[in-house]
Amino acid sequence: MRTWRGKGTHSTMDIVLDHVMIPAYFNNPLLELVEAHWKGQKGGRIQTYPQGPVFKQLVQFTKSFYVEQLSTVKSEPYWSNAVYCVVPVEFWDHYKHPPIRSEHFLVPQFGAGYALISPDYPHLNSKIAATETYDGLTVFISAALAKALTSIGGATWALPKNGPLKINPDLHHPTDIVIINERNERVAPLFQPNPLLRDYF
Repeated sequence: MRTWRGKGTHSTMDIVLDHVMIPAYFNNPLLELVEAHWKGQKGGRIQTYPQGPVFKQLVQFTKSFYVEQLSTVKSEPYWSNAVYCVVPVEFWDHYKHPPIRSEHFLVPQFGAGYALISPDYPHLNSKIAATETYDGLTVFISAALAKALTSIGGATWALPKNGPLKINPDLHHPTDIVIINERNERVAPLFQPNPLLRDYF
């Protein structure tokens, strides 16, 4: 990532993708189906984590980023697909009333399709992926999401030319995110209807 040159002046910086979140509402059995499917694809290392207070997590790791499939609890029905980008906290004040801001995470608005992570977060993929060897996943995003990402924090950003984020013209909404492997097989989302199609009927 190119560095910030001081308040009021900057060069274009490359977006750094940490992970992609694909949530499902209150559906732990779905995680078992996804886990079996991922193992059959023989991609990155896969790990399931114990049930937490807000969600249960299934993760596929790669060198560049990781994919997490979450199953939320009943009290958390409003999560949506999102890419999580590593952004210095000096950019965070651009968002005057974010619905979620903590020490390490900022969600600019619900359904934005992206969230910010502090470079100081101890579990960044760049800090935990030193032993990962697999790096075969590509993340397709909509032009709408790309437009939002390239203006994070009121600054100017770019999708890295050789990075995992690619624009797909068949995707339209900020939360339209699709992950494929090197064999063009869909990795995520899996086994889920698209609730956005309700808008067309």
